[in-house]
Amino acid sequence: MRDRLTGPKLVQIIIVMAILVVAFLFRTYWYEADPGPSEQDNVAFCDISHNKCVMEQAGVIAEARLHAEALSAETPFTLEVQFSVPGVKVKRSMLEGDTMYMGTLPAIISEVEPGRWRGQALVGACTEARMVWAWVLDIEFEGRSQQLRFLFEVSH
Repeated sequence: MRDRLTGPKLVQIIIVMAILVVAFLFRTYWYEADPGPSEQDNVAFCDISHNKCVMEQAGVIAEARLHAEALSAETPFTLEVQFSVPGVKVKRSMLEGDTMYMGTLPAIISEVEPGRWRGQALVGACTEARMVWAWVLDIEFEGRSQQLRFLFEVSH
């Protein structure tokens, strides 16, 4: 069967083409080329590779620090977190890309004394010159679960 190009079909094609042309022109000529800095660019973060970062959440104060002679991809480094309350338990510890999705990597830590946890981890190489990673801790205190995120930057 051969379909013929009838008047209503031709009108539909013209309408679709007009919508596409308007969308193209809007995106090309009228769309703001530089929207300005993103929200992430405006937010200063505490880099645990350079500073001890303190975070308070639901009555628990956590101080985190990353120790490394030269922080780089695929080189082990030490992670340490100390809680203001010794009853805090770390249920899960992992690393994930913050500026780019890189999956999740384990950051195996153990309690060295009540309220103080330490372990080692490493991050994978990235195509970006600078990559921000997040150390994500799922903790439990007095039956409540919380999540903490500490950021650090790796350059190559």
